[in-house]
Amino acid sequence: MDSLASVFARNCTVRRIDKNLARSFLEANHRFGDASCRYRYGLFIDRTTGKSELSLPAGTLVAVSEFSSARKILSDGCIVRSYEWIRYASLSGLRVVGGMSKMLSTFVEQVHPDDVMSYAPSDCPDGGDAYSVLGFESEGDVVRPGFVNRKFRKRFVY
Repeated sequence: MDSLASVFARNCTVRRIDKNLARSFLEANHRFGDASCRYRYGLFIDRTTGKSELSLPAGTLVAVSEFSSARKILSDGCIVRSYEWIRYASLSGLRVVGGMSKMLSTFVEQVHPDDVMSYAPSDCPDGGDAYSVLGFESEGDVVRPGFVNRKFRKRFVY
């Protein structure tokens, strides 16, 4: 990953984006393309602050996240509003340092989920470590014909 160009999420702004912008970005930058979802967020460059950061024009969209609508599930005897983090992608060849964290924080501040879950393909280069760094806990593997995904969940207490 060291060979990738980097930008820092601290130099970016997260905003809700429309379906068309999310679709075109994900079709170009995520191996599974776009997905059905309720919430779409884009991470846009505000400024560049150093030699170790790729200089991109202000307003450049560098990452997109998509989240589902709430699914009400029974957990430990309580009804929980659970959301799925369906997609995250940055521009191909670009590492957005802190991008996932900033996107998740914005979603949590705006939506106040009880929990967020997501899946990482078992062949993901980092094995889903990015989720662990964000405080998600592994719930094991989900095996379906043709693929294996690792399931992660993060619970929130307000």
